[in-house]
Amino acid sequence: MSNSSITTEDAYKQRLINRLTSKAGLRGKVDAICVECVYDPCEDGTWRLQVANCACKSCPLYTSSPKPTN
Repeated sequence: MSNSSITTEDAYKQRLINRLTSKAGLRGKVDAICVECVYDPCEDGTWRLQVANCACKSCPLYTSSPKPTN
């Protein structure tokens, strides 16, 4: 994919990843990896909802991925 074909959704996702990775500590970095892996801005739900719905239990970050508190 060339730079000229970057979509608005791709740009939004990259800005979100950049914002998360700039946070202090590991939480933002883990969140950013999960966003990069499963978040699709064209699908329904926020990045938090999509990441919370991730069912990839073989992922080494699965137990650390953001989950909603009830």
